[in-house]
Amino acid sequence: MPSLWHRFKLVDFRYHLLLSFLIHLALIHYGRYHDESYPVPFTDVDYKVFTDAARYVANFESPYKRDTYRYTPLVAYLLLPNVLLCDYFGKLLFSAVNIVVALLIREIVRHNLHEFERYRQSCDVNKLQIVDDRSIKRRRKKHGKSDVDISADFAMILSLYNPMTIAIATRGNCDSIAGVLVLATLYVVQIWKNSFVAGILHGVAVHVRLYPIAFSLALFMHLSEFAFYSHSHRLSAVVKPAKGKNKKIQLKGGENALDSSCRRTVFKLEYLYYLIPNREQFKLVVGCITSLSTLIGAFYLLYGEKFLHETYVYHLTRKDTRHNFSMYFYLQYLTAGIKNVGFWQNLLTILPQVILLLVFSVRYGLNRLSLNFAFLALTIVMVAYNTVLTSQYFVWILVILPLCVWQIQMSKKSALFLVTIWFIAQAAWLLPAYFLEFQGHNTFMFVWVQSISFFCANMAILGRIIKCYMVGKVQKVS
Repeated sequence: MPSLWHRFKLVDFRYHLLLSFLIHLALIHYGRYHDESYPVPFTDVDYKVFTDAARYVANFESPYKRDTYRYTPLVAYLLLPNVLLCDYFGKLLFSAVNIVVALLIREIVRHNLHEFERYRQSCDVNKLQIVDDRSIKRRRKKHGKSDVDISADFAMILSLYNPMTIAIATRGNCDSIAGVLVLATLYVVQIWKNSFVAGILHGVAVHVRLYPIAFSLALFMHLSEFAFYSHSHRLSAVVKPAKGKNKKIQLKGGENALDSSCRRTVFKLEYLYYLIPNREQFKLVVGCITSLSTLIGAFYLLYGEKFLHETYVYHLTRKDTRHNFSMYFYLQYLTAGIKNVGFWQNLLTILPQVILLLVFSVRYGLNRLSLNFAFLALTIVMVAYNTVLTSQYFVWILVILPLCVWQIQMSKKSALFLVTIWFIAQAAWLLPAYFLEFQGHNTFMFVWVQSISFFCANMAILGRIIKCYMVGKVQKVS
């Protein structure tokens, strides 16, 4: 007899979409009651900033007349109905975007699974087939879903019922807009195979939030003529088989590697040739530059240097000298009164992050089945190494994570253990932060120590995910 969880997964995905949206609506309604009844509001403070900026736009004025509005004018334009219709329209919009995010996740995972199946069948039709047509028909007849649909729906469910993404959207935070643009870029580049449109979407995503710019190299590598499906697939295409005793070595991961003369590393001279753009890469770059420059140019003409400073410069130079999750916050606190911070300090702050971004972009961007995982690894690195880190940044990770679950070979116990470690590390940070913020105690040193612990937890989780990531196998969803 199937378990309740198994039955829940077999429910038609459209009912999941409806149920999730109803949960969003219920929380929006509760938020209105909470704001009227309690001194600490449920609604995000930025939501009022968005609404005030939209009010300025409705009066044909600059949204940057509203203090602390540090977003693209597009957000104020999208929230004009907050002023013209009802004040909770933005929350409805962000909730609807969450549903679109889940739909995109489902379609991308379905496509990835089918693409992976075709690749496995091309390697060995008899042995490496995920599910044959008869198996699909039997399962559909019995359960109404194929294995591919179950895996895709599971990824969608992880997004639809994630309490953090639901809470952030219903509180009025706009980060879901950047998330849907990132997923739309992945959808277009992988399913539509339209590099120019993908470039346009990528440019819009970078305009809305700066962090998607870190995905640029991975996207560029994915469209390279040298991109491959697996390490052994690339070697067989570019290297002739060696003769002698050390012809091939079988690795545990199922990949074939040649002898030590062909080491697995991203630091290869041949990768410099990959930077020479082909036609698809050129279209991606042109599309990105076109959309980004058009938006920047148009808004600069409308709002001048204030737009550039609040939308881009502020976020590039932002410092939080009070406290946040970043391990760099205490350094910023101690050097807050120093006008000329040394060059080496700035360099050493960003250098580890830049190196990891380059390595992961090349390592996973060149694998046609690993683009989603490249985005996940890059996002975790950006969030963990950022000089300012707040809770809303975790949404960037949660948007990408469901895309990669089907390829992560990890037991339920291991996954639960990692999640527990992450929450414990965050709770350990919140305790001294509470005494600092609300009790006025000098706990800066303790907050900093817990920030380092939280960083180590994030890096340990990333390392474990990378170790369990298997592009050559499919994680069976139980």
